[in-house]
Amino acid sequence: MMQPHQECRMPASTLVSSIGHHDNPRRLISNKQVGRKTTDLSDDQYGQVVSQHSRRYAVPFYLSINIFGAFVLDDESNVVFQKPFYPDAQLGASIVASATEGEATDEISSIVTDLKKEGIERVIVEDQQVARAISRAGDLKISVDQSGVVKWFRDNQAKYLTELGVISSPAEIVEFVRSTSLHIARARISAAIEEKDLLVKNAVDAIDELDKSINILVMRLREWYSLHHPSFSTIVEEQDVYARVLASCCGRSNITRECLEQVGLSESTVERVLDSLDDIGTELSESDLTIMRTLAETVGSMYDQRDRLEGYIAEMMNTVAPTMTIIVGPVIAARLISLAGSLKELARKPSSTIQVFGAERALFRSIKTGTAPPKHGIIYRVPEINTAPYWIRGKVARALAGKLSIAARVDAYSKAVPDVGEKLRKAFVARVEEIKRQHPEPPQETKSREKQFRKPQREQRKHPKRSRGRRSNRGGKKQ
Repeated sequence: MMQPHQECRMPASTLVSSIGHHDNPRRLISNKQVGRKTTDLSDDQYGQVVSQHSRRYAVPFYLSINIFGAFVLDDESNVVFQKPFYPDAQLGASIVASATEGEATDEISSIVTDLKKEGIERVIVEDQQVARAISRAGDLKISVDQSGVVKWFRDNQAKYLTELGVISSPAEIVEFVRSTSLHIARARISAAIEEKDLLVKNAVDAIDELDKSINILVMRLREWYSLHHPSFSTIVEEQDVYARVLASCCGRSNITRECLEQVGLSESTVERVLDSLDDIGTELSESDLTIMRTLAETVGSMYDQRDRLEGYIAEMMNTVAPTMTIIVGPVIAARLISLAGSLKELARKPSSTIQVFGAERALFRSIKTGTAPPKHGIIYRVPEINTAPYWIRGKVARALAGKLSIAARVDAYSKAVPDVGEKLRKAFVARVEEIKRQHPEPPQETKSREKQFRKPQREQRKHPKRSRGRRSNRGGKKQ
């Protein structure tokens, strides 16, 4: 017979057998005190009971991973397993960030291993990405469900953590959450900066800004030099050639056949320039020509820098988006990424959006006025579109946008997949040929395109003209 204060301990096997005949067996495993084991069991016996009970009755447990740790709860919101991360804010931030991204790290694998040791074979989580991370880390059975158990635990987390002894006061929660949030923000910003597609985006933007600067400076140079040699601007129309000629031989007295041939002008153009040396124009001093020559050299160096940027983009795109590069080339693929903001943002866009990227003004004008929407945007620069007959350009652009949508998703979410770009390119070329065979002649249009796409106007009710209170001939008699 037991003494009043004698501790009662029961063999684990006996307790498990008694659990099988109990209406609510989990009430014997954990009491109403949150996270505390029954005083009738030692630590080893408690783990054995949980293990055997979970295997025998397939009890579902709920897993909550947050910045404070990993907690497993039963149906009554009792904590049956815990692995705290507190007070290591960096550890909690890294595990939460990896779990929400669906990545299986060593820390998550360690959690899965500990759950297996406790005999927990199946857990329920709230987030699909967390389920993916756990399934990649081990062979634990995972199901996704918006359970009230985890929600209740999250709402009462401060009380639970205090009773479990993880924290000593609620004020520590605020400080720990702040510290962990800063770690997560820094990690995500660093990961975003490390993306190679952002380097490509900035390189494309640099080319656009260089083009604007070059156009402005060449226009200024043409107007300036035309005071001295007016007809030279009409003979040499290419801006880069114009700048390189002035950088080599600026001034009518300095222009020679050898100088023009070194720049790369054709024979006919050289003859026309030499014949125009007697052109009307004011005489300029050597100091004036030197300033113009310096400006032309600056424009030439900007063209050289633009060529270097294009080479850099071509090299980077073979790593960032090789599939898209095979289909449309590095420059157009990079411009699509720049317009979308990033490669992942481009991969999320439908093909209809990719088709009109770069033609936003025309699209919104179409929506506002009811005119025909644009058929293509930046992808018009692809030779298969700009060389196609006008009546099939929309169909060709739609086919290309569909292939680019697939290629963007392959580059963003998959590893290097061989031959995908070549297959998509061949499929696109075959589709273009099919469109040309199906539509060899332009369609017969009975209505103008503007009338066809014009929005229907609301009918205006005609009101009688008001007399504004003045009546003539009130009596109804003719005067």
